[in-house]
Amino acid sequence: MKIGKRILVVYYSLSGNTERVAEDLAARLGAELQKIGDVRNRRGWLGYLRAAFDSIRERPAELTDTGKNPDGYALTLIGTPIWAGKITPAIRTYLRTHRGSFNDVAFFTTSGSTPEENVVPAMERLAGRQAVASAGFNYVDLKTAGLYGKKLNAFLEGLQRDRSCKVCGQEPRHAHA
Repeated sequence: MKIGKRILVVYYSLSGNTERVAEDLAARLGAELQKIGDVRNRRGWLGYLRAAFDSIRERPAELTDTGKNPDGYALTLIGTPIWAGKITPAIRTYLRTHRGSFNDVAFFTTSGSTPEENVVPAMERLAGRQAVASAGFNYVDLKTAGLYGKKLNAFLEGLQRDRSCKVCGQEPRHAHA
């Protein structure tokens, strides 16, 4: 990542796992951090059932704040837990709200065992952008320091690859004569 490029890390977290990854990424990248809030209470067993049902039905959420506008950032990293094999209603709403406003995007997920490949295509469709990188952190990754560190580093390396023009090696999105 070139110095001076603005980066935003946006996330939704209920248990704290996604928040942990978001904070670690923001600290390592020198990025701004934006937590997305859901008006609906998702805690407790009833909240969990509502959360799973809303995720399965792909229902939007009412957000407490849609956050900073991503069009002012060169890269927006978006993190979500995976609930019932789907992205959270809060991140679904965030992506729909800001569709077409993203420059480059990257996605990260946390889950019990669902791989990020299962949800990244839906996130790309909702964002209207293909991800420059993605990573998934499952329960074992999050509980094993060495494994977590390796996955975090691999994701950061993936963000730095393939970000230049294939023709001349300069920054993306510039005109060729």
